[in-house]
Amino acid sequence: MRVLKALCWIVGLLLASALTVVAAWHSQLQHLGTHGVIALYFVLAAALAIPARFLSLAGAYLAELLLVGWARSSLRMLWKPSASMRMDMVTVVMQLLLPQRHIGYALSFGLLYLIDVGTRHLDQLSMTRLLPTWSLQVLCVIVFQSCLRYWMHRIEHAIPALWALHKFHHSAESLSLLTSTRATELARGIEIGLVFAPAALLTNATVPLPSMHSPWFAIAVVYFVYNTFFAVNGYFVHSNLSTDYGWIGRWLLVSPRMHRLHHAKSASYHDKNFTFDLVLWDRLFGTYAACPPGTDPMTIPLGLEDNPFNFHDGLGGALREYFFKTYRVFWQELRKGLRAWLPRPPQALPGSPST
Repeated sequence: MRVLKALCWIVGLLLASALTVVAAWHSQLQHLGTHGVIALYFVLAAALAIPARFLSLAGAYLAELLLVGWARSSLRMLWKPSASMRMDMVTVVMQLLLPQRHIGYALSFGLLYLIDVGTRHLDQLSMTRLLPTWSLQVLCVIVFQSCLRYWMHRIEHAIPALWALHKFHHSAESLSLLTSTRATELARGIEIGLVFAPAALLTNATVPLPSMHSPWFAIAVVYFVYNTFFAVNGYFVHSNLSTDYGWIGRWLLVSPRMHRLHHAKSASYHDKNFTFDLVLWDRLFGTYAACPPGTDPMTIPLGLEDNPFNFHDGLGGALREYFFKTYRVFWQELRKGLRAWLPRPPQALPGSPST
């Protein structure tokens, strides 16, 4: 019985990994869609009209369930959802199940549309082609875009008007896999807009991928693993995993424990652990924070000290908060005029000396 249980656990974890991998590399696998199992995957996905991101989310749910058990899983949280969880469910419907492109155009006041139009005309700005090898192109793109995302996130916390939008993401009072999608379309448009122009300076690699016989193919494998990890970890850092990934999470890649601290209710922790992938940036710019010694990260209160959301238990209330209250909170901040756009000083961590 124990062997059978272990076998089922391994098969489930392999299935979860397969779902997340094919979803993370959906667009790349389309070029191989005429071959064997890959062809079957696309036939089934097309027949069932399953979005790639939904497959990725399903894989993440299965993996988390196997790793943390039913009692702590995000799946259990769906059965009797709290007001915060219900809000997460609304946002994931907006992100995954509705024709979000055109809805996003409207809810972002046309900002996402302008970005889509501008994307078609910025390809010529990319300097990626000036780098001689595929490996060098990939390395520069990863580091450059990671740094951009770090500063975009940090600016969202520093500028009161942008924080008024981003605080909706931080209003989650419990983390689940769906919290990764907790954002309005206007916030998403502004996030993309903040990095839109600089990101065009270095885009995806233009040199062909090294062949299997090339000595550089090992770097291609590392790149594949990194991209897959980044896609999956976006869910895991909002999950009920409490791991810090050991030295990897402290010095290389963001861990669930590190990002959970960023979501702590204490406002001082909101100005720490901004990175989405490489811990390098928080270490380099002095915004890294570790879980206090002897503290169980799962016991740290989450959310906001001045939370304007999650007041309604019903679906109708959640819809009103998503479609109206998020914009009203943003508008109330804009009414402060120039003060809404002046950076606020970061708050010190509890127990640290004031500066």
